[in-house]
Amino acid sequence: EGLPLAVTISLAYSMMRMLKDNNLVRHLDACETMGGATSICSDKTGTLTENRMTVVEVNLLEKEWGSVPSSDDLPTGIVHMINDAIGINTTAGEGRNRNGHVEFVGNKTESALLAFSKKLGGDYIAVRDRLEIVQ
Repeated sequence: EGLPLAVTISLAYSMMRMLKDNNLVRHLDACETMGGATSICSDKTGTLTENRMTVVEVNLLEKEWGSVPSSDDLPTGIVHMINDAIGINTTAGEGRNRNGHVEFVGNKTESALLAFSKKLGGDYIAVRDRLEIVQ
């Protein structure tokens, strides 16, 4: 009869220790899993607020762009290389959502890269048709 109480106290103690390490635990049973973790990776890209990721800053050609550059800001060869690289290294694609609007479907990171490529004037379907993709 004392086992559930002992487990709860142990988990609460673990939760308080994790809180000191700036790890907020909302459910006691998560302490058991998180207590064994050595690395925790997270992103702050808008997936929590908008449920989509976007490219917001670009480091390219030894230059840090404070925002996403337009295709006019970059050499044509670089724009083609970026579009080709994104087109053949992603598997996401376009589809229609519930409202009938076209949006990218698939991995959120790949969708963000495809949207970036599209802003640069890229056509990932044409790239995938033109180049051989080896898996």
